[in-house]
Amino acid sequence: MSLDLIEIVTALDRDEDVHLARIIVLLKAFSMPDAPAIEGITKLAKLDFLLRYPACLEKALIARGVSPRNIPVDDFERLTIEARMIRYRYGPWDHRYRRFLNILVARRLAIVRTDGRTIQIDLTVQGSDLAKKLIESPGFSRVYERAVLLNKHLNLKARALMEFIYEQFPELTSLEFNEGIAFTGEAP
Repeated sequence: MSLDLIEIVTALDRDEDVHLARIIVLLKAFSMPDAPAIEGITKLAKLDFLLRYPACLEKALIARGVSPRNIPVDDFERLTIEARMIRYRYGPWDHRYRRFLNILVARRLAIVRTDGRTIQIDLTVQGSDLAKKLIESPGFSRVYERAVLLNKHLNLKARALMEFIYEQFPELTSLEFNEGIAFTGEAP
């Protein structure tokens, strides 16, 4: 990856509001009346990884038996700069989830509780209202569709989800820090 490309990807990656909005939409898709939306930052990171990179989501859903016709990913999404994954400190998992969650809590959009050693993450009423507005917007309606597919086909325990992702993307384990991941998906 050239230095210019790294700088472009880095600049796009710094827009925290985009990441926060995507997490809100993800939490909305996993919201349940009597249970936390998502348990554990590890699970949140793995689900957000798949939501963030549509080509990877497509590959993962196909591996779970979903027809490519039912996966809302356009060709341009496989080839954009944002579609390229970057290896962060902990693999392709963004290391800023605690920061993102703190911002959502400070803005009263999310609730974070602990149950033993597990962090339970949910939307507040304000967060749910914002999620509804985001879902109605053109930019996030497809993100929500994908998040609903994630909930339907990959709502696994954190460890099982992590193992599934490493099984589907073995190249993730051998990357250097800040190295781009070449996977851009396959046309179904």
